[in-house]
Amino acid sequence: MYGVNNKEGVFLNSHQKGSTFNAPYKRIRKDWFFHNPTRCNVGSLGIVPDVPEDAITSPEYQVWQMKQEASESLLPGYVACLIQTPFFLELIQFNRVGAVKQRMYTDNLMQVRIPYLAVSEQQRYAGAREKALAELAAAKVRLDEARKEVEAMILGTKKVKAS
Repeated sequence: MYGVNNKEGVFLNSHQKGSTFNAPYKRIRKDWFFHNPTRCNVGSLGIVPDVPEDAITSPEYQVWQMKQEASESLLPGYVACLIQTPFFLELIQFNRVGAVKQRMYTDNLMQVRIPYLAVSEQQRYAGAREKALAELAAAKVRLDEARKEVEAMILGTKKVKAS
């Protein structure tokens, strides 16, 4: 089961047996998007990464994908960049609906006007995003390794090299 928040975007939230479900959950696929309609104003929107064939999310979330029209296509990677900007969050704040608890449903989201760039420019932004995500993932691995080394040194299970 996948979730979405404003810190990690789309993430694996839990493993759950199908027999425990009490509602029809929503299937998700790579490069689709989903969001929490009550929290999208704080950035609880995200693009789906590579996920298993049986990946699902809560029935409470709004799941959507980009239409690929020949004349003005929007690349998922570009939209993934755009939805994380303060500019986009302001657009969402302006376009939310509801009197007491404002929400942003997919139908409302489709009405938001966003800047269209040439596909080559969208690819540039999407590529820069992918590169940054890869560097972030590598940095997290190095951080985890460093933490383990420090813990091993503190516990005395790793010898420290003399300088």
